[in-house]
Amino acid sequence: MYEMNAIILCGGQGIRLRPLTADIPKPLVPVRGRPIIDFIIEFLRNQNVTDITIAGGYLVEKLVQHFHDDEHVKVIDTGDCDIIDRLKLLLDDDANETLVLYGDTLSDVNLVDLLSAHHKSKCEATVTVWPLKSSFGVFDIDEASCVINYAEKPELDKWINIGYFVLSKSAISALGQFKTFEEFLTSLTSRRQLHAFQHRGIHITINSRAELEEAESELIC
Repeated sequence: MYEMNAIILCGGQGIRLRPLTADIPKPLVPVRGRPIIDFIIEFLRNQNVTDITIAGGYLVEKLVQHFHDDEHVKVIDTGDCDIIDRLKLLLDDDANETLVLYGDTLSDVNLVDLLSAHHKSKCEATVTVWPLKSSFGVFDIDEASCVINYAEKPELDKWINIGYFVLSKSAISALGQFKTFEEFLTSLTSRRQLHAFQHRGIHITINSRAELEEAESELIC
């Protein structure tokens, strides 16, 4: 059993998913008949994480209703604010190591490996990253404008943030110094205290109708 908390960030309005999010928050939008958030909760429980808090905001009462009979999931109204303010509301200086993940992202990150990498790095925080992939076919061209290589939507030499942050006690105690989560991450980076856990497995972020359709086609229930 992991001796840590998990916080799922679920406060956004999901504007790009309208009209689906006109009456429900984005985490309750169904994928193959199941709300996004249910996949995330199942993912955590399958990896033995049971102390789960949902940081809600937009239409939070719908999330409260959804989990009203689940004693292992707490839904807290954190209002309309930056990620760091949500974390400040939920974590104090005495909080233990905490996993923070997005409420619109599905993945198969191995949490044992993630935590092991975090502890081995000795950094204050770890972020899970995924290879950036081109949306287009890419050509390599020589000096004579002759195509010498072609790759269809290749991985690029960059990584994107997909969440699954691990925050150590020292990182949590420093949250109060910053106004935005971006400032917090920038500070960690400048001090070489942010470790990147490289994940190459499943990653589906659902921010738009197109991404929802992609999730419907890719996800195996």
